[in-house]
Amino acid sequence: MKASDYFKKTFVFVFVFSFTSRIVFQLFDGLDLFSLKFLIKTLFVSLLTALVLGLLNYFLKFDFFNKNNKNNNN
Repeated sequence: MKASDYFKKTFVFVFVFSFTSRIVFQLFDGLDLFSLKFLIKTLFVSLLTALVLGLLNYFLKFDFFNKNNKNNNN
């Protein structure tokens, strides 16, 4: 697998997980605290987190979603 594939997988997974978890936790606190400022801050933090972890995985090449078909002897 190419190094860019590692980056893409990590970036997408971390961004989606971070963004959705922050939105869900904020909605549990109440809809009155949900604002455009919170949404922009959440997008920015999720983007930076995903970018940093994606760049780390670009160089380290950890494969979290390994489809190992070598052990299937059927």
